[in-house]
Formats: sequence, C-alpha cells, structure tokens
Amino acid sequence: MVFRFPYRGAVVLGTVLSLVLFGLGAASAAAPRPGASSSLTVTVGSALQFTLSTNEVTPGDNVTLTIVQTDDVQHTFTLSDVAGYTFTATNTTNDLLTFVHDHPPLVNVSIPSGQATFQTHFIAPPFGEYAYFCLIPGHFPGMYGLLGSGEPGSGGAISTGPGAAVFIIGGTIAGLVVIAIVLGFVVGKRRGSHDEMPPERLGYPEQAPATPPSPPAH
Repeated sequence: MVFRFPYRGAVVLGTVLSLVLFGLGAASAAAPRPGASSSLTVTVGSALQFTLSTNEVTPGDNVTLTIVQTDDVQHTFTLSDVAGYTFTATNTTNDLLTFVHDHPPLVNVSIPSGQATFQTHFIAPPFGEYAYFCLIPGHFPGMYGLLGSGEPGSGGAISTGPGAAVFIIGGTIAGLVVIAIVLGFVVGKRRGSHDEMPPERLGYPEQAPATPPSPPAH
C-alpha cells in the first residue's frame, strides 16, 4: 500500500517546520556567545549629539561600552531592548520615560557633566535595529540614533525639518520642468514655421507680390 501525503498537508508541515527553524535560529542569535566580545565607543559632543565608533554590533557578543564625555552638560545614554521600534520628532521626553519604564533598556548610563570616561558591558541583542537616546529633557531628538545588531544601524539624529536635500531635489525638478517647457516652445515654433501650409492650400487666394511704384514722368 502506497501512502500519499496530501499536497495541502505538505505545505502546512513545511510552513510549520520553517517557523520552528526560524525560531531556533533567532533564539541562538539572541543567546550570548561564550568568549565572543567586541567594543563600542560613544563620544558625547557639545552640540547635543552622540558619535559612535561603529553603528553595528554582532548578536550575542559581550560588548564593552566606553562613553567619553566631552560636554559640560549632564546626559544619559539609553539603549532600547526593543528591535525595530523607532521614535519621531513628535515624541516627548515623557514618551521616552514611559517607554523605558515599560521596556527596561539594555543600557541606561547617567553621564554627569565634565570631561570623564565611563565603561559598562551589555550582551548584543538579536538581529535588528535598536534605538539609543538621551533622557534629559530638551536633548531629544538631537541625541538619538539606531544601533544595528547583525546589520548596519541607521544612526543619526531625527530631522525636524525637510532638510537641504529636499530643497535641492525640489529646485532641480523645477529647473528641469522650466527647461523642458522652453525647449518645447522653441521646437514647436520651429516645426510650426516649417510645416505651415501655404495660403492656396487652405483655400485662400495667393496674394500677388507688391508692385513697386512707377517713377514720376518727366
């Protein structure tokens, strides 16, 4: 007797196995890797910004985080543990505090004012992008970015306006539109003069050339 596995059952089984394997892969990526370590340096600048030595870590690595304070203002360096969660310029400090309360961060270092260096460790999270920010009121969204784990992070602060790139692109498009209109007018005018029908083809009598006046009689 030959047992025939239904096609629909094979598809369902394949899907389940794929999800199980994916889950196992994600779990192994999230687990610490014994002996695997890396480093990340965060420099706190005076212009309310973070500068990272790298925007990517390896999942499972024991990361040595070094924070170099060069500013004379107090800050925090807070690294979210939620992958793919991003903030916008409309978020307030209270929004961030609520988020941190609901989702304990991977890193939450208080950075006092004055030049100093601080060091801590964290286990790099599973694949994804993780937001980092400063919780001091008024420092967000400038002190904000995305650290990638297993992929490059987006980094950078949130833009609160359209930025120069938008104006450059818009100006370029407007210039191209004007050039296209001018060229279309010039080409159309030339073609119109070349293809213009003579009067007799349109049903009008051809005008006789003007006769020059006769010289006066002596």
